[in-house]
Amino acid sequence: MRSVVQYRVKFGVLAAISVTVLLLLSACGSSEPPASIERVVDDSRIFIIDDLRSSGMKASKHYDVTDLPGGVDAWYGFIQTDSGPMDIEVRFYSSHADAVALGTELAEAVSGDDADIEEDTTPWTVGYKDRQRMRSGGTADLAAWSGQRGPNYADFVIYGNMVLLCQGDEPLDSIKLCHKLITAVVGDEDSGA
Repeated sequence: MRSVVQYRVKFGVLAAISVTVLLLLSACGSSEPPASIERVVDDSRIFIIDDLRSSGMKASKHYDVTDLPGGVDAWYGFIQTDSGPMDIEVRFYSSHADAVALGTELAEAVSGDDADIEEDTTPWTVGYKDRQRMRSGGTADLAAWSGQRGPNYADFVIYGNMVLLCQGDEPLDSIKLCHKLITAVVGDEDSGA
């Protein structure tokens, strides 16, 4: 009789521990994006490249915006992260309304898994090579050897008069990277993150 009671107690403790572990794992493994990260933030301020430079972006290439509908300026560069430098392309428009109306479709075309990153088909050819990076099914070291090119930007953010295309393998990675730079520019409360 005593062994049956001991068995039930041990089984009950083991079951309680198992349920607790499962609950913790399911809470930690949630793939839902944080609700507070916004993809389009209406901010009336007009930003320029110096705002981003003073907040940590290394602007390395200035793009000619002659053929960028509504564009007033555009740059390619990177910001430093814990995992190394991450690429960012920023396009400036005269207002938030122009960024949304004229920049959304162009940004959608060159970001995500189905990004149009080929010179002969991309809607804006300036900087098209910067929107590509070497891909492989293996490690990063093998990527350059595979010869496969894929999109550099998984998604983008429109903040004020800027369209920011940010490096990432997944859309949430890109959006978080964009918001890291935005937060450096405007602070936590105004970043939309």
